[in-house]
Amino acid sequence: MTFRECFRALNRPGASVLLIVLLCGDLAFVVLHFASVLSPQLRNPLFNIECDRGYAEAFQYAKYSLILVSLVLTAWKNRVWRYVSWVLVLGYFLADDSLKLHEQLGAVVAEKLDFIPPLGLRLQDFGELAVSASAVSLLLVAGVFAYRGGSADFKKTSKDLTLLILLLVFFGVVVDMVHSAIDMGRPIGLILEFVEGGGEMLSVSLLAWYSFLPIVRGGNANCYLCDFVRIALKGRPA
Repeated sequence: MTFRECFRALNRPGASVLLIVLLCGDLAFVVLHFASVLSPQLRNPLFNIECDRGYAEAFQYAKYSLILVSLVLTAWKNRVWRYVSWVLVLGYFLADDSLKLHEQLGAVVAEKLDFIPPLGLRLQDFGELAVSASAVSLLLVAGVFAYRGGSADFKKTSKDLTLLILLLVFFGVVVDMVHSAIDMGRPIGLILEFVEGGGEMLSVSLLAWYSFLPIVRGGNANCYLCDFVRIALKGRPA
C-alpha cells in the first residue's frame, strides 16, 4: 500500500471534519492562553490552558468523553468487548485529569520519600511518577490479556491507540518534567508551556479522532495509523 492509499483509508469525511473542529478549538485555546499571559487587559485565569477547571480543561474533558463514548459504541457495534480494556485506560486518564489523582496521591507518596531528587526535580515529581506508573501498569495487565486474544483488527487498533497515548505521555510527563526541572527564563518557559499544553491538547484530539474513526468507516480497515507512520518513515509502499 502506498502513502496516498493509506492516507485515503484514514481520511473518512465525518472523522476528518471532527478532527479539524477539535484542532481549531485547540488552537483557539492556545491563542487565548498566550493573549491572557502577555496582555494585562485580557488576563483571565480561566484562559490559562493549565488552569484547573479552566475553559481549555473543560474542552479536554469533552474530548475524553467523546473518546469513551466512541469506544463503547465500537465495542457494541462490532461485538468486540475487548475494547472495554481501552475504555478503562482512557477512563483513568479522564479521572486523573479531572480529579488530579496523580498530584494528590503523589503528594502522599512524596511525604514518605527521603532523598535529594536529581536533575532539579522535586519529591512531588517522583511521587506523581510513581502513582502514574503504578496505575498504568495495572491497566496494562488488562490490556495485554485483551490484546493476546484479540483479532488482527483489534491488535492493530490497540497499537495505534498505544502510539497516541505515548504521544500524550511525552507531552504530559516528559515535557512537563523538563519544564519543572529547568528554569531557562520566561521566553523559553513560554515556549515549553506552548509545547506541553498544546501537545497534550493535540494528542487528545488525535485520540478522539481515531476513536471515532471506526464508527464511520465500519469493519476492518485497509490501513492503520501505525502503517501510515511506517510508510511515511520509509517513504515507500509497505
